[in-house]
Amino acid sequence: MEKKNNYVILPKISNQKLLAQYYSMADAFVICSKRENFPTTCLEAQCCGTPVFGFDTGGTKETSLSSTNEFVEYGDIDSLYETAKRVLNENNEDLDLRAHEKYSRKQMFCDYLKEYDRTGRKEKVLLIDVNCKYSSTGKIVYDLYENIRADGRSAAICYGRGKQIKEPDIFKFGLDWETNIHAVLARVTGYNACFSHFSTQRLIRFIEEYKPDLIHIHELHAYFVNIKPLIHYIKKKGIPVVWTFHCEYMYTGKCGHANECKNFQTECHNCPALREYPKSLFFDHTRKMFREKKKLLGDLDMTIVAPSKWIADRVKLSFLKNKTIQIINNGIDTDIFHKIDGSELRKQLGIPEENQVVLSVAPNIMSESKGGNWVIKLAEKMQKEKVSFVLIGDTTE
Repeated sequence: MEKKNNYVILPKISNQKLLAQYYSMADAFVICSKRENFPTTCLEAQCCGTPVFGFDTGGTKETSLSSTNEFVEYGDIDSLYETAKRVLNENNEDLDLRAHEKYSRKQMFCDYLKEYDRTGRKEKVLLIDVNCKYSSTGKIVYDLYENIRADGRSAAICYGRGKQIKEPDIFKFGLDWETNIHAVLARVTGYNACFSHFSTQRLIRFIEEYKPDLIHIHELHAYFVNIKPLIHYIKKKGIPVVWTFHCEYMYTGKCGHANECKNFQTECHNCPALREYPKSLFFDHTRKMFREKKKLLGDLDMTIVAPSKWIADRVKLSFLKNKTIQIINNGIDTDIFHKIDGSELRKQLGIPEENQVVLSVAPNIMSESKGGNWVIKLAEKMQKEKVSFVLIGDTTE
């Protein structure tokens, strides 16, 4: 734990119930990310009754149930300061109730079920993601798995990275040693999502045995799968696909977030983010990878789901603009994320009783992409105010 004048930096908190206490303790939640699609942290905060504000990046402001006026231009610290003062003095008495109604995992499941059954009831659904149970997408995948099974259907999860999970029809197909090799090869060759041969074959064998009526894909970009043979197999078998775009990877040459770059609207080349994740140390093959994705996905029977209008609008600018595109907001576990007494946490952190609390939560929060330094700048600007800042997600310990 690092403690300064009016802010404290804490390591990542994996205990979700404890995290809900931190959200509930806070009077406001600030997000200063450089890039986001539809951040789960903003949903979790509001479900705990805590209003959100921050920088207007991606679909971040769409998460707010109060007003989009709480989000200012990226890097405008003066406007962020004025916004913080205003939000801390607003009345958000029923915010948690409104958030529970809009962002519950039950509502998310109902919306997805309508999409699954658009052409007839699907009895067997396979979910594919990089994670299971952990991270924002991993939690969404597991929530869908539980709800599908509770509805009397069959559900399976195939995931590539993380801990082994021993539950019915949950299969970690990714081989850790191969994932590590994939990451190195991607950096050296400039190609990504085209290695992991053995892991991909394990996934295809599972699909062959499970015989799903529908495949729901989430993230495929984290060095654990070879996308081309996977999609060729799915097309060969004629399995319909629902694909949730949590980022922009599938319509760019390689980027998860294209930011200001507009190359994806025509054809990726001369990538301005070559050294960013997924990183290439030497070569720019974004044009070739862009063309391969365009060819691979052009005739795939799929519906694209966007968690935010922002990313839906981005898809409509890409080579996937003629696909069916639906907007389904992410959902969270409202049995965990609800108002909880956080007074004990305030005491543990030594926060004066008269102070209000501004919270910020993100994995690797002090990285440039997650903007922890902007939160600290805001804290320093508010040193004369009776406000304490708590940042969660430091990875240096």
